Amino acid sequence: MTFRIFIPVLFASSALVVAEQDDLLRFDNGDQLHGKYQGITEGPTLIWQRDDVGDDVKFKTSDVRQIVLRSGRPERGLASLSHVGTVNGDRIPGTVKSLDDKRVLLETDFAGMLEIPRDRIGLIAPSPLGGRILYHGPFDRSAWSMINQKNPDGLPDPDDKKADEFPRWKFSGSAWYWENDETGTALIQKAGMPDRAIFKFEAAWKGRLSLAIGFHANFSKPDQGKGGEDDIVNQAGRTSSLPGIFGDSYVLHLYSNYVTLYRTGFDKNGRARTDRLQTNNSNVRLGDSGTAVVEVRCNRDSGEIILFINSEFVTQWSEPVDELDGNSGYAGRGNGFGFIVQATDSPVRISEVVLAEWNGMPDAARSLQVDDEDIVLLNNGTDRFSGKVAAIDDGKLTFEGRYGDFVLPMEEVAEIRFARSKLAVDDEAASDSLKVRFYPLGLVSGKPVSGGSGKIRLLNSAAGEININLDSATMLEFQETESYLDDWDNDF
Repeated sequence: MTFRIFIPVLFASSALVVAEQDDLLRFDNGDQLHGKYQGITEGPTLIWQRDDVGDDVKFKTSDVRQIVLRSGRPERGLASLSHVGTVNGDRIPGTVKSLDDKRVLLETDFAGMLEIPRDRIGLIAPSPLGGRILYHGPFDRSAWSMINQKNPDGLPDPDDKKADEFPRWKFSGSAWYWENDETGTALIQKAGMPDRAIFKFEAAWKGRLSLAIGFHANFSKPDQGKGGEDDIVNQAGRTSSLPGIFGDSYVLHLYSNYVTLYRTGFDKNGRARTDRLQTNNSNVRLGDSGTAVVEVRCNRDSGEIILFINSEFVTQWSEPVDELDGNSGYAGRGNGFGFIVQATDSPVRISEVVLAEWNGMPDAARSLQVDDEDIVLLNNGTDRFSGKVAAIDDGKLTFEGRYGDFVLPMEEVAEIRFARSKLAVDDEAASDSLKVRFYPLGLVSGKPVSGGSGKIRLLNSAAGEININLDSATMLEFQETESYLDDWDNDF
């Protein structure tokens, strides 16, 4: 029997006690159900299992939004960040073994060797970030904590009598939501950001945007006896309150039509200070409601801070790195990061958070692609070639440039962007297609054909039928939200 969406009371009550490695099923109406994904059959129909229900339960995939596998924890992560980007938006993890005028052979950990028509590939990225991905999520709430100025070590437990005194972020599926009329609570991780970092996330908002993002934060407070309560506990929502949240840090403040960057911290007398950094361009066009992918690249060693929005360069700041005294040099003294909404009645969603090491490459990926020439960018972040990629074979790239032909080791290549005019136009995705997301990086879409608990067979528009091992997958997405507003349910 296939159910529309009917979740008995016993499902809701028992969901409060969940095994650590349970899968999470999210329906298109916002309901959630823990259990075990068992596969897909003809229909397509999703098979779901729970210990408190004897028989497997079946649901129409048209009623399902997404499945988070094993609480977002893969059985094993992919060995490399290397991937290709196809014209339909997929990012297929794997290593290119060969390329010619007709096809690309891609060796993958999850599906063996794939053959893809060359005109379906717009990007080859052997070393896209130059370093490891340190965090990708959120798939598990336990990696995050919430603080405010009165509770710098964390808000009271939700079961505490005082818990209702403080507004909280809410976790649902694979995103954090702020839907409070007030402000003052930061969502943070206190460690994990390296000296040279790429910090990337997707933000969605309704109404007036006012989102503060702290990075390289140490969440410090003045020594006891210095400063005063009034110095560090300011009215929530004020810029002057940011040192009390993030300590010695940089704080990027996103508004609907401009951005600002602040240094925050405390002087030698323990007084909070917030200094605004100057820039040549602070204008953005984000609107009163919308979504954006925000990317900050920061280097504590060189003082560089670069901002991209939707893969387009916005602005750059250059900070001093020599510490002459306690209040100079690079202001971000810690390894933490976090978010705080600075306006009342301003709902925000944070998802697709990626934290990675940065090799110093200043370019955004989209800035490399042009209409008539292929672009090759090397790992050093500065050297690039334009012309035609002739072949890839035996770990070497053959490139025909304006001033001669080159043979480059693929291990020295960061990204290849193919000329737009040579790419095929992708067909519109079928209504019953799904996306498989991998850890730490990767996305493969297609129409589901069949599958069990550990594998799924998809019909992909570029590579044909793919039999995917789900050991490295973290999520199955069955629906793209028509409007991001549809995903903002009052009851999570």
